[in-house]
Amino acid sequence: MSRYKKEKPIYLMIYEAIKKDIEEGKIQKGELIYPEEELTKIFRVSRVTIRKALELLLKENYIKRKKRYGTEVIYEIKKIRDEKAIGVLLVDITRPFFNEILKGIQQILDLKGYKLILCDTENNNEKEKEYIMRYKDNVAGFIIAPSTDNRNLPVYAQLLLEKVPFVFIDRYLPELNVDCVTSDNFQGGYIATKHLIELGHKNIGVITELEASSLSERIEGYRKALEEAKINSYYIFRGERRGFKNGYEMTKEIIKKYTQITGIFCLNDEIALGCIKCLQENKIKIPDEISVIGYDNLPFSSQIHPTLTTIEQKKIEIGKKSAEILIEKLEKTEKRQSQIIKFPVEFINRESTSKCRKIL
Repeated sequence: MSRYKKEKPIYLMIYEAIKKDIEEGKIQKGELIYPEEELTKIFRVSRVTIRKALELLLKENYIKRKKRYGTEVIYEIKKIRDEKAIGVLLVDITRPFFNEILKGIQQILDLKGYKLILCDTENNNEKEKEYIMRYKDNVAGFIIAPSTDNRNLPVYAQLLLEKVPFVFIDRYLPELNVDCVTSDNFQGGYIATKHLIELGHKNIGVITELEASSLSERIEGYRKALEEAKINSYYIFRGERRGFKNGYEMTKEIIKKYTQITGIFCLNDEIALGCIKCLQENKIKIPDEISVIGYDNLPFSSQIHPTLTTIEQKKIEIGKKSAEILIEKLEKTEKRQSQIIKFPVEFINRESTSKCRKIL
């Protein structure tokens, strides 16, 4: 007795194909499927066969017919939210500063039984938006370091509208009333500049990167210290690159065109590392000819020569606090006021700064 596999009826195969497209989101709720006439051409079958397939989809509430309008999809994909998953968006996970922050976040999430979904936005607005839209229906909330020159206000507004809790970290957007955990960057910029002024430096340059609230506040602190000392010369160098390369290239410009500068305030330690490398390659003595101060107190700052005078940020504590605030928002039902928490900074005095010896 021969055996054979009975093929499915064609209308059933068409039904399954359209159903699959709907369930996978290729045809979304509110969209129209092709008219019957068009479907007959796509599947090369009669209109009767198409109608039998559509009748099944109607019975299972995947579609509905609208007179003089067409056949509309009414099926909604059910998205599963993991109430123990936290999306963490950082601008560059290769940078030591954000590694330290991540340690703090991870410690609290582990302690409280949450898991971390890490996304590296590479300081790119579009990538940040893509990650938020991809995960907003699947995670309990977000911790976000907003990308520089941020254009994602509508995306954050959508999170607020959909009641997806999030906390900004390191930097914030003044347009939004959202929790943020950062450092007292104004005070850090002020302390760093005042230190150089107290050593007798009057021509003090700043090397910064593309704008972020944290860097802008350090520059405000720099300006305030100069203003108090009645120093009218401001030298702000903003490169297109980041970190070491930025510090190196901006220092090349300084020693070539601004020979009056005797003190350089680098707005992070990676910039300072590039600055020191450039000065040393050009046989400029640190700190005898130019003093250099950094910001962050990254591990290498105490290991290079000369050791780097810098401003310590409580990086792990910032990470911990951001996670604690988000978990509080998730687990407590009562409303709370959004706040910007600024951790105090600490001045770390090392070998890369000394009294100004240059006679101007």
